[in-house]
Amino acid sequence: MEENQNQEQNVTSNDAILTEIRDLSKKRLFYQKISTCCIAGMLAILLICVLVIVPKVNATIVKVNGVATKAETTLDDVSGMTESIVKASENMNKLVDDNGSNLAAAVKSLSEIDFEGLNKAITDLQDAVGPMASLMKKLGGGR
Repeated sequence: MEENQNQEQNVTSNDAILTEIRDLSKKRLFYQKISTCCIAGMLAILLICVLVIVPKVNATIVKVNGVATKAETTLDDVSGMTESIVKASENMNKLVDDNGSNLAAAVKSLSEIDFEGLNKAITDLQDAVGPMASLMKKLGGGR
């Protein structure tokens, strides 16, 4: 009888262990399904992001490359203009250096002009020519 009891206890404990293993397996399966659904959702979101964002990023990169190319061309043009300006200023400096003494002499000559005397001479000339001009008008108008 003891043997029967031992066997029944073993069977009962085996049944309890099997029941517990089954329950744990069901719980694991439930959580595994939840985990799989979460991973599938993340994969779907990732796929959508790749399909939506990657073309926009690619278009943005293409635009940035275009702007960079234009900027590089503009910088090259600016460098060329800078070189032209430097050459022009060097030529201007050379022109001023070459003609500086002549310009100084011309300015000095202009500053030495007696404008009062010149004005008096013009007035005297007008006084002298004025009567002759009116005489010529009378002679020319009489014909």
